[in-house]
Amino acid sequence: MKEPKPYPISEPNEDWILRDYIEPYESYFQSPIAKLNAIKQGLRAASIADLLQVTGYTQMDVAKWLNITEPTLRKNMQGEKGLNPGISEHIIQLFELFNKGYDTFGALHEFKAWLKSYNPGIDAMPFDMLDTITGIGIVMHELIRIDYGAIA
Repeated sequence: MKEPKPYPISEPNEDWILRDYIEPYESYFQSPIAKLNAIKQGLRAASIADLLQVTGYTQMDVAKWLNITEPTLRKNMQGEKGLNPGISEHIIQLFELFNKGYDTFGALHEFKAWLKSYNPGIDAMPFDMLDTITGIGIVMHELIRIDYGAIA
């Protein structure tokens, strides 16, 4: 009997996710003034769908992060006008975090796995901290520590 050939298993190519879904928001990461203007103006409703694509998480997870219900999330996604400043700021911060996570780990799936793992440096699972701007900041700081090799 002939043995089957081993086929290499490659990780999914995530470059298109960055290009298509995060890149349009990168100017906000570079300039605090651009970020503030986008927050005050309100992101377009489609930014929630972009966030869902980037994170790969459920509407329930994203609604929890944004401190809104799932029906409110869906209503915001279908809306014609821009999102309110609070939700816009939170979404921009999440995009910036996922961009940094990709940069730190080299792959979104690696970053997402890290988010769901207990982290002794912050004494929590990073995923559970994404419902506040302060929590996102703590997770971002932990990514910077990892970049510099200063992990717990």
